[in-house]
Amino acid sequence: MEWNRIEPGKWTPAKRSNYNLLDAVSRNTIQVYPGCWAAVMLTMDNAGLWNLRAGSTERAYLGQQLYFSVLSPELSLRDEYNIPDDQLLCGIVKDMPRPKLYTI
Repeated sequence: MEWNRIEPGKWTPAKRSNYNLLDAVSRNTIQVYPGCWAAVMLTMDNAGLWNLRAGSTERAYLGQQLYFSVLSPELSLRDEYNIPDDQLLCGIVKDMPRPKLYTI
């Protein structure tokens, strides 16, 4: 994980122009202080379902986590299960079509 920018205040799309994309600091944890935001760049080394979460169970339980899927071109149940039909989606993905169903 590489952090590209940490700033106080509210994030806006205009902040993207300030990201450090050339020599970002590589580490597996970052501190995000109250009233601040952080831009993080992740590189996944394999397909599957990934969990990005807060370091403490209490904070993860309160919703400071997210799951995202890196799709495999194989679409095989050997690698990953299908997204459940009752899975809640939010943000820009809520109106997007679901991925193709995986098979054995």
